[in-house]
Amino acid sequence: MTVLSLDNLTVHLGAKDVLTDVTLEITTGECVGLIGPNGAGKSTLMRAALGLIPAKGRSSLAELPRAERARRAAWLPQAREIAWGMTTSEVVSLGRTPHRRPGAPFSQEDKRAVADAMRLADVEAFADRPATDLSGGEQARVLLARALAQEAPIILADEPIAGLDPAHQLAALEVFAAHARDGGTTIVSLHDLSLAARWCTRLVLLDRGRLVADGAPEEILTAERLAEVYGIEAHLAHIAGGLSVQPIARVSP
Repeated sequence: MTVLSLDNLTVHLGAKDVLTDVTLEITTGECVGLIGPNGAGKSTLMRAALGLIPAKGRSSLAELPRAERARRAAWLPQAREIAWGMTTSEVVSLGRTPHRRPGAPFSQEDKRAVADAMRLADVEAFADRPATDLSGGEQARVLLARALAQEAPIILADEPIAGLDPAHQLAALEVFAAHARDGGTTIVSLHDLSLAARWCTRLVLLDRGRLVADGAPEEILTAERLAEVYGIEAHLAHIAGGLSVQPIARVSP
């Protein structure tokens, strides 16, 4: 079933086109990796799809009323610093806001969702600590837990593993992949191409605001395409768990 439909989605910033005529259909059960060089339009695509920035074209999510959109999609942006004077558990509890009436007490379902999210993001040990006292990587996991507590069928995450240690990078990707396997949908932007290939069922490659390729990881990550889009020579190898992509050198323009 289609859960997100984008038709000719276009975003202008001043006189510059930062996203041009992107058309996609994303369905239930997919873990979609958005990949591409810096400035390719990955963040812009997700923000426009959510209706957070002005755009031309159509996004089925952006068309929804704000309350329904918040119940349908959880958003994990790049910005990870927490400036609120709240405990970790209080920050994670904010993820339940779309499901609660203002001022209503937390239900058992709310408490369960928060506890599950904190366990999945491995932040239970910080429950009573001020979130502002945590390291950058720990704060990133707290915000991941907040998004998970929302229990939305669609998760959109913008570079969610940046700043995490390798074990927690893998743990986060396991959570995203499991969400898709369990009938949800994950859309995640990644710079690590090996992790994208191993954990995502589908890759969407952007370059200079345009959709360049869309398909299974082994179809998208070819030596020729990596040279053309990323300007790199890479060693591609099949290892246990999937495709490995090891950048070797830059390709001369």
